[in-house]
Parts: sequence; structure tokens; C-alpha cells
Amino acid sequence: MASKYKFYSNLMSQPCRSLQIVMNLAKIPFETVTIALGDHAKDSFAKEVNSLCTIPCINDGGFKLAESIAILRYLATKSSLIIRWYPTGARMRARVDEYLEWHHLNIRAPCTGYFRKSWLEPRNTKQPPNQTTLDSLMSQVNRSLDFLENVWLAEGDFLIGSDVSVADIWAICEIEQLFLTPLDPTEGRPKLKAWMERVRRDTNPFYDEAHYTLWSVRDKSGQRSQL
Repeated sequence: MASKYKFYSNLMSQPCRSLQIVMNLAKIPFETVTIALGDHAKDSFAKEVNSLCTIPCINDGGFKLAESIAILRYLATKSSLIIRWYPTGARMRARVDEYLEWHHLNIRAPCTGYFRKSWLEPRNTKQPPNQTTLDSLMSQVNRSLDFLENVWLAEGDFLIGSDVSVADIWAICEIEQLFLTPLDPTEGRPKLKAWMERVRRDTNPFYDEAHYTLWSVRDKSGQRSQL
């Protein structure tokens, strides 16, 4: 493994937070290069850092890689440090991967869509959101959160197995973003609320460190605290 990865990140990004938490938990050495939101879309970033123009991304001695899940799997292939959170057993890893594949369209997409329309775009444009669009997006988010409550958390304390895994970390970082919006993801979902408390407990101090920027923005915008 390289002595230190360059980690291009901005902690307002959910996948950036997820990856940072895991690398810190696993004690993988990295140097953070904070990228202002928007700068990752510039031609200079595409040429010098990541041709996909996305964050997070890493540079491992000249090998450049984007997409948080691809980076996770690359780090797991190179090092045994992540095994506790991304287990190597065929069935357990398959279950974690099953969640990670489900996550993209069922947690990340609706939560990000609702966050953008309800909080980010009104903040940038100074215009109220379209209520019909907002109601549709909120309905999608609630369906996904109900599925977490009633299916993924039906039998255990964590999404996969009896311990926190990368599945929990990728999920919670998306859900945490909702606390900037009018939607409280834990309302009427006691299992989800208790799960969030457990994941935060089991990944601290790195969870709180990764969310400091988000919580600062939340507090300045007058939204409620989380846990």
C-alpha cells in the first residue's frame, strides 16, 4: 500500500463523508485535499485530478480513481485494514454489496433529489420549490426510509449482521443530509432512529468529525439538531 493516498473531498458531500469515516476507522493513511463545490467541474480538475469531474476521488501514486464504492473496493483489495467494515467472507460481503447496489437508486437518489429541491436550490436561487415536485420527492424518500425500517432493519441492530459495516456508513451519511430539510427521517421510525444512534456511537469520533461541516451549516440555517 502507498504510504499516503491523496483524498480529494468536500465534507458537504455524503460519499466523501462515508469514505473518510471508513478510512479513519481502518487507519488508512491519507492526505485530504479539500475541493470547493463546483471546482470539481472545472477543466483543470478534469485534466489534473479526475476526468469524471466528481468527488470523492483518490490518487495512489499516480493511479487516479473516482466513485466512492469503487475506491472502497480498491482499498479493500490492496489492504486488509478495511476487513472489519467490509468483510471478506463470501456471503457476508455479498450481503454488504447487495445493500451497496440497492443504495444508489433507493437511498442516495431520492434523498439527494429531495435535499436539492427542498434546501439547496431554494438557497441558491432564492425561489421557493415547486410543491408538486417536492411532494413527489418526499414520497419517494419516505418509501425508501420505510423500507429501511421494515426490511433492512427488521431483524438486527445493523443493516448487515451484528456489527456496523460500510453499508451502514453509506446509508447514514445520506440520511443525515435530510436534517437540513423539513423532513425528519426518524419520525415514526423508532428502529431507524435507534440504528442511527448505534452507528454514530460505533464510528465516533470519526462520525462527528466528518459531519462537523454539515452540522455547522444546519445550525446556521436554523434547522433542528439530529440525535
